[in-house]
Amino acid sequence: MSSVEIILYAALPVYFAAVVLLGLGAVLPGRRAGRVWFYLLVAGFLLQSAALVTRVALSGDVPFTDLFEYCLSLGWAVALVFIIFFRKNLPRPVSAMVLMVLILLTALGLFYYSEPTATRPPALKSNWLYVHVSLAALGETFFAIAFAAALILIVKRNSADQGYLQSLDGVVYRAVSMGFPIFTAGAIVAGAVWAKRAWGAYWSWDPKETMSLVVWLIYAIYLHMRLVKGMKGTPTAIVAVIGFIMTLFTIAGSMLLGGLHSYG
Repeated sequence: MSSVEIILYAALPVYFAAVVLLGLGAVLPGRRAGRVWFYLLVAGFLLQSAALVTRVALSGDVPFTDLFEYCLSLGWAVALVFIIFFRKNLPRPVSAMVLMVLILLTALGLFYYSEPTATRPPALKSNWLYVHVSLAALGETFFAIAFAAALILIVKRNSADQGYLQSLDGVVYRAVSMGFPIFTAGAIVAGAVWAKRAWGAYWSWDPKETMSLVVWLIYAIYLHMRLVKGMKGTPTAIVAVIGFIMTLFTIAGSMLLGGLHSYG
């Protein structure tokens, strides 16, 4: 087992422990899990950061070139964005759901673990790789936060606490509105420019290109429903959940369906 795998396997139980403490705080009135869950989250994030740095040191390049590295980088970004932007504003169930997404991404990355290669395919030898992948991953990070809040909103849709539901709806909207332009710039615009330089065409209907376009359209529909139609609550939350499920499928799509994005 590699050093990177060992570090990530150490991070998983730390994230699980944070979820358990969040759950205890939600179901046991009068008892407080305190801030320990957050300290565990930070500890898991530091372990994931160590895994990321170790991978970079071993490969000598940015960790964007295969499915394992993408899951590692995306999980790291989700933890970072959550800590910086959302930890003070999210109800405990939403925070727990974000942690479950972190666990899922870490486990998915370990499932697809591969050793770093000394050479990269010619298409990956471009500065547009850094722009395309980093912005796409950052946009998907905000989509993950939106998914967590949207899923809790759907589960709690019959709650009498309308203020709580409105708060969840606001989190979903804020996360999507932050992630959508970043995803557009990275996955769609920068991806097209890179495709032109690497393969000679801005668009090739590659499976992952097509699925990324579907993801973009789903979140565009969400914003249209929210801003133009004035819709809120469960209908828009369902769209946000579908969008992130499609995002996860898109991440693994190059392995499942092949195509120009099949690098590892």
